[in-house]
Amino acid sequence: MIDVGKLAAVLGSGVCSALPGLHAWSGCDTVSALASQGKIKALKLVQANDLYLQAFTDLGSSWNVPTDVFNSIQAFTRQLYARNTKIVGANSLRYHMFCAKKGQIESGQLPPCEDSLMQHTLRANYQAAIWRRSLENLPDVPAPSAGHGWELDDGGSLKIRWMAGLPAPDVVLNLISCTCRRTCRPSDCSCILNGLKCTVVCKLQGCSNMVQDDAIVAQDANDSDGDSDD
Repeated sequence: MIDVGKLAAVLGSGVCSALPGLHAWSGCDTVSALASQGKIKALKLVQANDLYLQAFTDLGSSWNVPTDVFNSIQAFTRQLYARNTKIVGANSLRYHMFCAKKGQIESGQLPPCEDSLMQHTLRANYQAAIWRRSLENLPDVPAPSAGHGWELDDGGSLKIRWMAGLPAPDVVLNLISCTCRRTCRPSDCSCILNGLKCTVVCKLQGCSNMVQDDAIVAQDANDSDGDSDD
């Protein structure tokens, strides 16, 4: 049996105050974890840096993520992936790591881009905020889909909002394709793994992940109407 009182005394009140935010951010039942980045490594970074300690202490204090807190968490993320890097910005680090491996690296081995990191931090902040209010009577909790890293699908079910913007410019997305032969599955389809729909340049046509272009459908309909008039 773990003596929680003794453990809290060893960690100190500062680290204990940061634990709800750190635990949510590094992965819990409701918030995903960053691939290959464990909790022990994250805890050691927080214990060694007062800036990170304060950031995770503040995470969940309000329902919004202040800019200074996110900037500190972004710096914390950079150190998780590259301890001694001087690169500023999650996007820049992701790019330099990709170039260093000459593209021979899985997307899960790269740090999240700034957009994805913000959505991840919003979800962690939401969960930490609930924990920090666990002793309040009927706390006023906003909907998770109200800008807290989740959204509603067409059926009204809650789903993770991985990014607020596009993963790449349209001109690049149009060139991405998968090489699936029989079916496109979430476990091995490069399009699905990157949150994209399959396109006409993919090897397998007519899979469940493929959506026909509305513009093409509309054009086909117009062409058909024109032919019938003739």
